[in-house]
Amino acid sequence: MTGDRIYTNDMKNAAVLVLMELYDHRIRQGIGHYAAEHNWYLTICDGCTYGGGNALPQGWSGDGMLVQINKNADLIRYVRRQHVPCVDMWICRPDIPMPRITGDQRLIGQTAADHLIERGFRNAVFFSTEYQYMHKLRAEGFSDRFLEKTGKRPRNLAWALHSKSGKDNWHAQNAWLRRIIRPLPKPLGIFCYSDYDAAKIETFCLEAGYSVPDDIAILGVDNDPLVCENLCVPLSSVRHDLVRVGYDSATLLDRLMHGAKASADPILVPPNGVELRASTDSFVTADPLIRSVLKFFRENISRNIGIHDASEAVCVQRHKLNTHFVRVLGETVYATLIRLRLFEVKRLLSQTDLSIKEIALNTGFCHAQHLNNTFRRSEHCTPTAYRMREKS
Repeated sequence: MTGDRIYTNDMKNAAVLVLMELYDHRIRQGIGHYAAEHNWYLTICDGCTYGGGNALPQGWSGDGMLVQINKNADLIRYVRRQHVPCVDMWICRPDIPMPRITGDQRLIGQTAADHLIERGFRNAVFFSTEYQYMHKLRAEGFSDRFLEKTGKRPRNLAWALHSKSGKDNWHAQNAWLRRIIRPLPKPLGIFCYSDYDAAKIETFCLEAGYSVPDDIAILGVDNDPLVCENLCVPLSSVRHDLVRVGYDSATLLDRLMHGAKASADPILVPPNGVELRASTDSFVTADPLIRSVLKFFRENISRNIGIHDASEAVCVQRHKLNTHFVRVLGETVYATLIRLRLFEVKRLLSQTDLSIKEIALNTGFCHAQHLNNTFRRSEHCTPTAYRMREKS
């Protein structure tokens, strides 16, 4: 489905058709940036969903197409009839050979696993409503990385694998989740295929009386502000770099329209980290003694405290407390305190405009240089560089 029409450098204002089964503003934004830079004429047709939606543009004649192919058989037939270069921006249909640029779905899952493991979660599940090829890739990336680092393989709670009908019936899902999640060990991390699935899980958790994130932490994908920032507990989300998917897809299409050959393998765009919000903004453990120490540390994060203060707060000798931390967490009390301080530093860097000096004072570092040195050893960049990356 690469097409056979090629335009030359003499042709200006290439006419490009964008066909998307579902609307996605960020992919369109990336395409739009490239189109503006290269004076393309764009024809946009999204919402081309199965069972209805916008009609396909009959009689269109142009130079190339950017598409998202999934379930719509009419759209697939339409694309095959257009003998022009074409790039698919999804990976839902690997059975259809064509040039592709898509998010690295396995790496999205791995990023989610790393995020939850870093926060102390040793029990986790994957949740999605549907279960197609992209769901499978994210679930496998998450499961394999979690098993590698913790020795435990997360359960796959994809509703479509457990429901006889497979329909998105929230009442039935809710009852099923109550039965499944109640006996699972807590604290529990739940990685969801998308922010929309994560919003369902948060609603279920709060209605069932679970504390988010202390009992159950929830992590979505796509970082959709409309969803993530308007839940009762704001949602952490893997930043799927959809703007870059759109821009790079347009770049590849331009090359194909100029006669370049496409790779047989899809080009994968990595995620851009995790947008940290309250739904995972915690460091957790099931151990009661360590939970007490963590609570003390969080309540006194801006003070100059250490293991002596923690041992007095929980009435356990310093040596015994440190030995217990190493046995349960694999690190000392001091290392855990530094980890909590750096969690708070990263939150303040990404979510506030406080100066490095102010952040140092708010997180228990004696001065900005001490924070800078500790941060560089842990994150391999300066706090300023981290802030620029997170806010870009």
